[in-house]
Amino acid sequence: MKRLFIRAIALALTFASAPRPTLAAEPVPTDSAEETESEAQDDEDEDDEGLRQRLTEREDKRRPLKPFEVEVGGRLLTLGGEWEVEFLELRRWVVGEQIDEPDRRLLSQGLELEAFYTFGKPLSIFAQIQLAMEEDLLPESQDEVSDQWLQREEMWITSEDISGSGVSVEAGRLDFEDDRRWWWDDELDAVRVIYERGPVELQVAFAREVAPRRSDLSFVEPEHDRIARWIGELSWDFQPDHALEIFALHQDDRSRTERVGTVIDTDREDEPDSQLLWLGARVMGAFELGAPGLLGYWLDGATVDGHEHWTEYEEISDDQSEVTSVTRRHVDGWALDVGFSWLPPLEWEPRVFAGYALASNEFRQSGIQANEAGFGGVERFGHYGFLLDPELSNLEIWTGGLGCSLWRSSSLDLVYHQYRLRQASTELWDAELELELTGDSRALGREVDLVLALEEWERLEFTFALAAFWPGRALGHQSGRTSYGTFLAMRLAF
Repeated sequence: MKRLFIRAIALALTFASAPRPTLAAEPVPTDSAEETESEAQDDEDEDDEGLRQRLTEREDKRRPLKPFEVEVGGRLLTLGGEWEVEFLELRRWVVGEQIDEPDRRLLSQGLELEAFYTFGKPLSIFAQIQLAMEEDLLPESQDEVSDQWLQREEMWITSEDISGSGVSVEAGRLDFEDDRRWWWDDELDAVRVIYERGPVELQVAFAREVAPRRSDLSFVEPEHDRIARWIGELSWDFQPDHALEIFALHQDDRSRTERVGTVIDTDREDEPDSQLLWLGARVMGAFELGAPGLLGYWLDGATVDGHEHWTEYEEISDDQSEVTSVTRRHVDGWALDVGFSWLPPLEWEPRVFAGYALASNEFRQSGIQANEAGFGGVERFGHYGFLLDPELSNLEIWTGGLGCSLWRSSSLDLVYHQYRLRQASTELWDAELELELTGDSRALGREVDLVLALEEWERLEFTFALAAFWPGRALGHQSGRTSYGTFLAMRLAF
């Protein structure tokens, strides 16, 4: 399978570099030989506005149509931001009996400020910071969170379409986000080169964290510490509304592997130290069926290969842990994710969708993914479950659901997930719920999510979600204990 992926990448690169015929530009008739200075300035401002939208506006960010602007050095400096409030309540957050108070009620706030300035395509600058706060509203909560910090987000300098070559270069803290967020959705310190020609776009980046992300941390978080990443993404719109995408990620973790018996701070635990290579491809698109409506589809496939040192820890106090074992092991895994969505031409724009995801026991995702494709509504959310939200590893996940549009720009989705281990195990790789598995069954559980997203206003949006998870026989005597979750978010853009 890896050879097939490598051949596909080689063929796609050959296509991207092949010469293409060009058409001579036709002269545009004008009433005068030269534009007036004011007309030229208006055109320049419009170009800058389009450049700002293309470079800074992401699908998960809401911005006003007319942002605040001030002239600096003959150019417009655009200022803006967002205030976000999130409330999360979970009943039986930990499925198990070792926690006396498993419930959780968490309030989070974030004030995000950003600035964009451009000299045109030759050079643009963007900076974004966030003042964040988290506080537990229940005493003796699971993590006893109560903290405030300043967080650096996107901060970069870019030169777009250098000398008309189709090549753009970006450097700084960059956003990495693929269409389904199945590969990556994170902000990393990186340098990225982008090449565009017609329906083909190639991105190659090198990323490595150079400083802590948050002001309350004096060190780079263990999942990013001394990790060098080479990231490649090639997309080809081979037909209108249809695309082929190729992905590659090489991760080299050079962080220190501690020896057995070493005592470290608990918040610096670093279980895997890995040298891994991911290769994969995606095909996705939509068919116009006429009277039956629209049929969308996606197919993701990936392999991972390499080796890692896996470190086990045991807590010896509230803030310290001891290394109990270090194991070196080979990693060789694969994963698939396939699905469709049907949109019949009916009132309320109903949607019917289904998906199936499968991963081998040795597969794990990149660690910078989000798994938030959503299912066609106005708001993205975890497509493997709002509450359990597992990483795709040693899992078989069946998904089905219904959705519809509300008013002008709102949506309602009801989603069902059935989880099954591919191999019986006593561990589940990186899920939001901590589960104690017996290793005697593959039936992991079921989840139902109800998500309402309201975006009827230019600057304001709301998200409300209800979720329930029913454990299966893989949890033994805990299988009757149900977890419930409630989520409410408000975002105000300015």
